[in-house]
Amino acid sequence: MSLFDIDISKSIWNGKIPIKITLDPTEIDVYGKDKIWDPIYLEASRCSYFPLITKHLHHLFSELGMQVSEEAFQSIWYEYNNKPLKWHYPIGLLFDLHSKSTLLPWPITLHFKDLPTNDILLKPTLETMHDMFMSMVKEADFLRYGSTKKVMNLSKYDSTQLWQSLIVDRFEDFRAVNKQLIEYSNQLQHIPLRIYLPENCPIIQELVPFHSDTEKEIIPTIGDILKRLIPDLFIENELDPNIEIIIHGIELPLDTPVHWAYENLSFADNFLHIVIRKK
Repeated sequence: MSLFDIDISKSIWNGKIPIKITLDPTEIDVYGKDKIWDPIYLEASRCSYFPLITKHLHHLFSELGMQVSEEAFQSIWYEYNNKPLKWHYPIGLLFDLHSKSTLLPWPITLHFKDLPTNDILLKPTLETMHDMFMSMVKEADFLRYGSTKKVMNLSKYDSTQLWQSLIVDRFEDFRAVNKQLIEYSNQLQHIPLRIYLPENCPIIQELVPFHSDTEKEIIPTIGDILKRLIPDLFIENELDPNIEIIIHGIELPLDTPVHWAYENLSFADNFLHIVIRKK
């Protein structure tokens, strides 16, 4: 039975993070010595990506008269607290991973040069981001059904609308297409889920069934899954009080059914991204 709640899903989609973007002061040779550029303030969708922000900034800076080459704009990368931000991660996930402070706006530094290839991927362009996004959508489809048939069967129009609705931030357009991919079915196999641990630990992505191994009617909870995958988070069967489980900035109760969490709290790439962090 589907547990999808459109009001919750829409609220998640509409979640925004206020951001303060400052140019790296050591790169004035790129963006010009003749003008002092004030920080840019904007709201970013939690489900969006930094290359989509770059597209907006490129237009904005051009209107303000900034003379920067197209090549420089195609190599833009972002940094918070001396940590390069992985541009192919959703912005909301990056915020939950890196910023424990409630102080907003989120202060981000924009760089035009010296992209740190040891930390983030090359070519943070809009085209590459589109390919990365669709790759994740296909991977999620494969985990759910054991094939990518649903994604591959989307029409060219629907595939375009799925991506464009993310660019222009239109939930209804996105939902109209995405519901074809994530609609509830008895054929569901595994939940597209990734767990992020603190201190640069590897991402945990294991096969997590939609149903328990014993009775198909019983849906495992977030706590059930974490106890199985990361038992060290628990002390005498209780979650370590110094740990919090975060999705979309929300501390999620352990008794949340994972089926419900997936249908209502997934990101636009159709993955449930769970952040484990220290309080």
